[in-house]
Amino acid sequence: MTVKISKGGYVMDFTLNGVRYRESIPAPHNKSAEKRLIEQEAVYKMAISISDKTALDKYPNSGILQKAFDFKSASYTVDAYSSIWFGRHQANWSHTTIRGYSQKYNTHIKPNFGQIKLQDFTPSIYHDWAKVQKMSGKSMNEIRNILNQIFEEAFLDEIVDVNPIKRTRRAKVQQKEPEPFNQQEIDKILSALESPYKAYFQVAFYTGMRTGELLALRWEDIDFDNTKIHVRKSISHGVEKDPKTRGSIRDMDMHPKAQEALKLQLTSKHTNAERVFVDPRTSKTFKNAEGLRKYIWKTALNTSQVKYRCPYQTRHTYASMMLSKGKPPMWVAAQMGHADWGMIRKVYGRWINN
Repeated sequence: MTVKISKGGYVMDFTLNGVRYRESIPAPHNKSAEKRLIEQEAVYKMAISISDKTALDKYPNSGILQKAFDFKSASYTVDAYSSIWFGRHQANWSHTTIRGYSQKYNTHIKPNFGQIKLQDFTPSIYHDWAKVQKMSGKSMNEIRNILNQIFEEAFLDEIVDVNPIKRTRRAKVQQKEPEPFNQQEIDKILSALESPYKAYFQVAFYTGMRTGELLALRWEDIDFDNTKIHVRKSISHGVEKDPKTRGSIRDMDMHPKAQEALKLQLTSKHTNAERVFVDPRTSKTFKNAEGLRKYIWKTALNTSQVKYRCPYQTRHTYASMMLSKGKPPMWVAAQMGHADWGMIRKVYGRWINN
């Protein structure tokens, strides 16, 4: 075996049973990386000398170990194989997806199913767990989706003969009825807010923009002359990215009330040359809106004595308000960033003026 330092880390090179194996190990050249190199080298040498398949449990993502010890015949636990699945695909996931998958995996999948061998997993194991859970149907289905992806990968690798999750039932999801604010409630809430929060929530009420879209809004996206707002980006957990769907990238007609708030914000000290809305404490871009919800929004509703609903209801408020005024459903769908008006019909049907 040889271990060589390369530009991006290390290269492991050895021959086993007449077959040459070579693998690059990305690692920075620092003390911890040297420790990692020593550990990897020791494990590989041990594995080669005594053909110890337990090395796969310690390094499930190692390509050369998978080849050396017959990857397909390895007896993986859900936890061991999930590391392989995660390692293969995480580069294609957004930061939000990685965070969501990791949280659900570590909280629900690993402690309940992690030590079960892939070949021993049956649909009844999942159903027995699911029937005693008290979480929402949406969360249940998200966990089931992660398990399904893990087992589908194992099926394609011919480690399991079938994907047992395909034989399980999806949980029923109850569609929550929107609870939009009426005009009197909107006026009370905005009266209880000060700059720059008043402008932020006034724009939210009169555009229906998603939270991440508001946080990412730039002055270059505002066209006062043509009364348009160009939605191009979204911010989630401090990371700016393209919206999830093509329909979310859109040009919105600017409501007069939104225009009024934006023009006031233009002269506010709580903005900068780039972003429309910045954190007044730091004068930097908001990383997320949790602080806005917890300390500003909640306080404003308490002060105005308006029944609490989450800030996302501002989006529902705009949609229902426009539909109640007779705006065409397709126009509302385009304003909201939906590809068609199916979602509008499904969620806001009772506000549509026949």
